Amino acid sequence: MRIRVRPLSDRKHFVRLARPTGGGLDAVLKFRSVTPESERGQRFRNEALQMRELSRAGTKGVLPILDVEPGEDPSWYVMPKAEMLQVVVDQAGTLQEIVNWVLTLARTLSRLAEQDIYHRDVKPDNLFWYDDGPVFADFGIAYWGEPGVTVGAQKFGPQWFIAPEMRSKNPTDPGRQADVYSLAQTLIVFVRPADKFPPPGTFRAGTNEYDLNVDWQGDHDAMDTLEHVLEAATRYSVRDRLVMADFAEELELWLASADVDITRNTGFRSGWGPDDDLVRDEKETRRILLRGLGRLEAADKAFKESSEVRYGDSERLRWLGDYDLPVTPDGESAIDGHLTSVAWDRPGGRRILLGAAFFGREVSFMSEIQRLVGNNWQLERSWPDTDWGRTRLPSAKHLFHQLVDGVVAYLCPPT
Repeated sequence: MRIRVRPLSDRKHFVRLARPTGGGLDAVLKFRSVTPESERGQRFRNEALQMRELSRAGTKGVLPILDVEPGEDPSWYVMPKAEMLQVVVDQAGTLQEIVNWVLTLARTLSRLAEQDIYHRDVKPDNLFWYDDGPVFADFGIAYWGEPGVTVGAQKFGPQWFIAPEMRSKNPTDPGRQADVYSLAQTLIVFVRPADKFPPPGTFRAGTNEYDLNVDWQGDHDAMDTLEHVLEAATRYSVRDRLVMADFAEELELWLASADVDITRNTGFRSGWGPDDDLVRDEKETRRILLRGLGRLEAADKAFKESSEVRYGDSERLRWLGDYDLPVTPDGESAIDGHLTSVAWDRPGGRRILLGAAFFGREVSFMSEIQRLVGNNWQLERSWPDTDWGRTRLPSAKHLFHQLVDGVVAYLCPPT
């Protein structure tokens, strides 16, 4: 077969469009434009050989190789011509569609991470739409499970999407947390069409500068929650940042809860001013506690008069169950804070408590039903503290909803 080759991009002279002269599908030819001994030449070799193995394994979410020069030092390989993912994103009707595509990409990166493979160049320019789904391409600076050939102490990754720790990086370090930062920054650009590049640093949920309500409408609570996911995925500190598998899980849980279509906003609204993390954690947790009580009151009409009681505010609202919360070596409580909300029944002889305990940036939930016997409150039923979840993220709300589901089932047992 004879093909005609022409430049595909002014910025990437080493990429060519390959078009069969006798008709057929277009493809993309990527070739080595430097000597094989050079750093870039070695990187190309690694990329071509590793991409060949991924294609042979049928790796989902990666643009496959159609052909590669035989041997162990290939100078070219061929990929199918695919549409830029950004084009598809621009045509999306709902925010959920875009998040679902990024979730697919996060799952791909999570599977690659299990093989100790890290892309390290995640940005819109390297994302494509192929075979009815989003895929990655351009693994030129990827980590393939062993030290690379890039010279140390140089910037490692895309300028506007690069994780802070990769700005001066030893290439022998895989940068395991870099891809989640870059993918979250990519999602930010996808959902903020006015921004060609993401804002630098950590995405700040609940502020005017980062307010998703400017561009989208339909469900403020869902957009607020997504902002917190983006904040957790772009934390400056690697220790505080979500890992890729957790990022994927948070997006999946967000999609499951965002059941109202969020569409593009043709108007304008402003967001909130910044608060510190503790204030925002308590504000969001207080909101979902009261919502949970609303669900319980709807399940059992005998309960009403929901209210909040701060930890230690009232001796008559003591928790009676045993809970596995952190303690100091002296046996004292080590939690950083506690919120309690309560609903009373009409006769005044029972009450439901919903609580949240804070420990660092995480929260755990618990519940009790108490009954008044004489002058003393006694425990009727308790639901022990849930697992710890990151405050304000879908995983924490998921744990809370499961807890409330258990209380509802107790109040209204199936017949």
